[in-house]
Amino acid sequence: MLAQVLSKYKSGLSLAFVILFSLGNLIWQSNILARSVSSFGQILDFFTETFHSVGSGLSRLIDSYSSYETLRKERDLLKLEVKLSRELQFRVLELEKENRELRQRLNLPVPPKWKMLEAEVISQDPDNWFRTIIVNKGSEDGIKPYMPVVAYQRRVVEKTLPNGKKEKKEEFIQGVVGKVIQVNPGSARILPILDQYSHLGVRLKKSGHWAQLEGRSPYKDLPDIKYLSLSVFLKPGDEVVTSGGGGIFPKGLLVGYIGKKIERLSSYQQAEVIPAIDFKRLEFVEIILKDKSISADDFPPLTEENVKEP
Repeated sequence: MLAQVLSKYKSGLSLAFVILFSLGNLIWQSNILARSVSSFGQILDFFTETFHSVGSGLSRLIDSYSSYETLRKERDLLKLEVKLSRELQFRVLELEKENRELRQRLNLPVPPKWKMLEAEVISQDPDNWFRTIIVNKGSEDGIKPYMPVVAYQRRVVEKTLPNGKKEKKEEFIQGVVGKVIQVNPGSARILPILDQYSHLGVRLKKSGHWAQLEGRSPYKDLPDIKYLSLSVFLKPGDEVVTSGGGGIFPKGLLVGYIGKKIERLSSYQQAEVIPAIDFKRLEFVEIILKDKSISADDFPPLTEENVKEP
């Protein structure tokens, strides 16, 4: 049966075989399949490289963000360290300043045989007639009337150098405030040298001439130095110190400086004195625990009877 069919269509089958063989040969020779496979491989490689590039980009982005976070944390840490370093430097400067002031304070000419007690100013009473200062220490702390009072302050002082030039320098100085006039168990009242009822024996530090310092408040803010000899040469800036003659203040404590207003009267000179202490910013004082010593005021006035030789 099959032989009859093949015999019947022999020529057609031969032709079909020849055509298929020729097409196969042509396809093989033209390498269409190989090119198709190659093209598919190229497309696959393109997508693979694309995904790889995208993945690499994302990886780099993540790494960059991680690096940024690390840098940001390091930056914040460095900023904190810089801040702490500046605060530490500031504190060191403050401590050095305090140490310098304490060293200057210890070198001030305070008589070592008298103890000193620090007290805080709790009130200043500038009424019409009396200008007094109230402090938070009293008789329970050993404070007595007529004890001298000083204070420490930082002030800018102008000094003349050997070459004639003037130099302004900040110094920590001690200056006279006044004397204790009233005492309670837990407080005391101080009469400052500015008050009109204050009289203090003083002298010029440079020449040694004695004089008297009189307060002028409430009429004037500055006290006057009086009864200086006309032969004394006065100039602004001369230092005025305690004479030690009144029995209250130790000798040589800084009171103030001669001001610009100097007057020559008929028999003596007088001048304004700029106090060494700025009373407007007075916060603490030092009370010298010294009882009133013997002075000229403790003797009776001279008369013809008591000056006669026995």
